[in-house]
Amino acid sequence: MNPASPCSDDFLVEPRTLLAECAGERPPILVDARTPQAYASGHLPGARHLTTYGLFVRDTTPEGMAEFVREAAARYGAIGVTREQPVVVYEDATGMRAARELWILELLGHTSARMLHGGQRDWIAAGGAIDADPVRAEPANFVASVCGALTISADEIHAQRGRAGRTLVDVRDADEYAGRDHTECCTRRGHLPGAVWIEWTDALENGRYRAPQALREHLRARGVAETDEIVPYCHRGARSASFYYALRRAGFGRIRNYIGSFHEWSARAEFPIES
Repeated sequence: MNPASPCSDDFLVEPRTLLAECAGERPPILVDARTPQAYASGHLPGARHLTTYGLFVRDTTPEGMAEFVREAAARYGAIGVTREQPVVVYEDATGMRAARELWILELLGHTSARMLHGGQRDWIAAGGAIDADPVRAEPANFVASVCGALTISADEIHAQRGRAGRTLVDVRDADEYAGRDHTECCTRRGHLPGAVWIEWTDALENGRYRAPQALREHLRARGVAETDEIVPYCHRGARSASFYYALRRAGFGRIRNYIGSFHEWSARAEFPIES
């Protein structure tokens, strides 16, 4: 995407549109990204369950990303997903779990993956049915074609600290940003040097993405320029994936999700941290 890109929500599908697609000749594969317990309590008819929420990217070097891609592709293949089939991921509302799955699918080279805007909640409100029966699918071979432009490595961020025209955005909560949290897996706490704090929920309103103009004004007030390259991060790349798509919908042109996020950064003792 180029600077000053027009607003785009081509990665989203509205509930009524999805209802019509599911009744058509070539319905998309539905992927429920919630917890197994939430899936078992009721899901969209025909939806398969998958969450990679617990799959961290511990190392954003080329070798580390290659390992992550292999594991993620294997998990999608295990539920019968390939790059050739349309896919819609969802959760209860518009949130971080489905956004992370969508971002991973795009990283793997999937070009027809979307997220249900408003999630299962808005699906039900639109008259969609709910099913409690688990869905099993024949495994498939998901052949990844990595889209490296979607992400950025810790080494690149570190080597180019303070680079003009790049804004790091920490989308975690205030305590995490300030280093007052008690995240067990991080021995060091705080935030990446120079990062602006904008909590990921600022991009949401009533379980859906905030209106593009309102989000642009909000970010402008926090000193984020629309022409900058924006790098959101969180703890595992989920909240930042949701923020990534909010920015993309609002027309921000250059965005890269730091998927390693603070989990990786804090483990690299040679990287500085502010708090």
